[in-house]
Amino acid sequence: MTEPTDKAAAAVLAADEARYAAMIAQDYDALGKLLADDLLYTHSTAVTDTKAEYLAALRSGKYRYKAARTEGVTVRVHGTIAILNGRGFIQVDVDGVPKSLAYIFVSVWVRTPAGWQMTALQSTAAPKA
Repeated sequence: MTEPTDKAAAAVLAADEARYAAMIAQDYDALGKLLADDLLYTHSTAVTDTKAEYLAALRSGKYRYKAARTEGVTVRVHGTIAILNGRGFIQVDVDGVPKSLAYIFVSVWVRTPAGWQMTALQSTAAPKA
């Protein structure tokens, strides 16, 4: 049975918040459970990682997330698929270099027996104000 859309939207938002929290806490086991095995993670630099590549980069220290927040997030639920759109702001060290990034994103989540998992992320650098 599919959960009602508003309940599903709340569950996906909670999963996305848990994803950011796991990234910042460097809890890559928890993060891995929130990412689908077929994940394609396209960074705002246009580099695309698979789940394995992304988790390996995190574990190696290539990316160290310090803080993250989103705003203006909309959720559209279509059965077992959810699409999130919004703006994100991240503080991250990339190869030891601190960066503050503002981006616009779309992410696709799928409801699995293990819960909601992100299967795709596309982010684009936000235009300068």
